[in-house]
Amino acid sequence: MIAKANPCAIHTPTRWTRARVLQRRLYSSAKADPMRRYGNLYDKVCRADVLWEAWRRVSRNGGSAGVDGVSIEWIREYGVAKYLKELGTLLRAKRYRPDRIKRVYIPKPDGRQRPLGIPTVTDRVVQMAVKIVIEPLFEADFADCSYGFRPRRSAHQAIGKIDECLRRGFRYVVDVDLKSYFDTIPHDRLMERVERRVQDRQVLRLIRWWLKAGIMEDGEVHYPELGSPQGGVLSPLLSNIYLHEVDRQWCRRGAKTHMVRYADDLVILCGTEKDAQEEYRRLQTTLNELKLILNETKTRVVRASTGFDFLGFSFRRGVYRRSGRTREIIIKVPRAKARQGVRDRIKATIRALPLGEPIRTAVRAVNVRLGGWANYFRISNVRPALTQLVDYACVELRLFLRRRYQRKSRQDVRRFPPDYFHQRHGLYTVPQLLYGS
Repeated sequence: MIAKANPCAIHTPTRWTRARVLQRRLYSSAKADPMRRYGNLYDKVCRADVLWEAWRRVSRNGGSAGVDGVSIEWIREYGVAKYLKELGTLLRAKRYRPDRIKRVYIPKPDGRQRPLGIPTVTDRVVQMAVKIVIEPLFEADFADCSYGFRPRRSAHQAIGKIDECLRRGFRYVVDVDLKSYFDTIPHDRLMERVERRVQDRQVLRLIRWWLKAGIMEDGEVHYPELGSPQGGVLSPLLSNIYLHEVDRQWCRRGAKTHMVRYADDLVILCGTEKDAQEEYRRLQTTLNELKLILNETKTRVVRASTGFDFLGFSFRRGVYRRSGRTREIIIKVPRAKARQGVRDRIKATIRALPLGEPIRTAVRAVNVRLGGWANYFRISNVRPALTQLVDYACVELRLFLRRRYQRKSRQDVRRFPPDYFHQRHGLYTVPQLLYGS
């Protein structure tokens, strides 16, 4: 007997699908009219289905609490439905005000520290609701050369485009580095570009509040005049809106060269050195107009075979041999900084475990690091790096056992060979990382 379908389940859209339907309608209308500006958006930000979708995305991304100490776990205990209902009431009454941003620092591979701003969970939810509503309007305008922080686009697609251009003979690269991009975006010029699509005064007021929100660091609060703090939900979209001018200027020049941009990481691939130098000069002019700073010590015009880095990958000269013939090709491998970075994370992960933890717990923690790294770099010539990385994981696991049992180092390899970790405790092997278990 065939069960009858529930007509309510088919025809009644869920909160999640209603928010997506709204986005599709906004995108279609914006695509159909490139000059249209939208004046009635705030009521959509306050909609229950949009706030639910915003909460779903924020809670899925996780993250720590802001300056108010309210965490995602606390809101779950309080009751998500009750929390979102109260937030919706606050927004509709126009009584919502952003809180201060908590400043934290994360270490970079070169020893410096990258500043991050952590808004409160409530601010992240409201920012996500605004993003859900306005992102389709700008997605309708964004160019195909932009890949960073966009729906259905990824770093792997950007790398794939570079591979395609190199195979087609684009052998010169303008390797671009912007100096402190997120900290140098002029607020007034950014808002001018947002206003090309958004006319709703309340939505514009929210964005200005978030840009001007006080940043708390060491108990003191300062108010930024430039930039969009990294860590904010809306910051990636705002950065794409501002750098869209770079994409637009490049698109005007035709398809003689190819540009690949991932947020503020940018390369332009050219057929000749003359074209590359000309692109460099034009890019400098565009960035000067945008009041952005080009890091001239790292920005360069270079032959692809000489080598350049992009999104953690290092492109360099390689040799292809077949049937007795040899030809030069461009290969990509994980950058040295990327390899050292994952080694440091594996080391820190193991050393943070209490010595009483079972070895399987340590292996599972290492597998998470190995698996995530391999998934990203699998599209490159990664086998040699993975082999070294797995060997390094075995060394760190041996040190963990050595500290636990207080044994001498010369006994490590004999007592705990690689098979001890791979076969008995499930440490990933190189073939498993490359092709899956």
